[in-house]
Amino acid sequence: MSELFGGSFKYLEKAMDFCSLRHNILSANIANAETPNYKAFDLTFKEQFRKVLHTSKSEISLIKTNARHLSLHPQNVSEIKPVLFTAPQGIPSLDGNSVDIDYQMAQLSQNTLEYQILAQTLIKKFAELRYAINDGRR
Repeated sequence: MSELFGGSFKYLEKAMDFCSLRHNILSANIANAETPNYKAFDLTFKEQFRKVLHTSKSEISLIKTNARHLSLHPQNVSEIKPVLFTAPQGIPSLDGNSVDIDYQMAQLSQNTLEYQILAQTLIKKFAELRYAINDGRR
């Protein structure tokens, strides 16, 4: 099945999953903005995606002809794991809460836009497949 859809579908799916997970974390931070001693969290995965996606142009790409062959880049999209960390703290509150509501709302908006871009890209890829199946025969 992956040969039919190509590699980009795996990356889009994984990135959308991570954006969805990050949305839940940011929403929890916003919901706990008034909770004493609550520490805000965030999720990152973009740097890991960059390492997998961007290879030096001078590198030689290798084709594996056997499952036991070693790959040039052992890390693939299925091995990418999100990294949970304590979110940057603005001015600390007196009750120990580290949620900066403005920062969290901005991050949530950015994450929502990124998710929408990924979804639109996925829709476009399916439209290309639909075109190839239907209109390609004319």
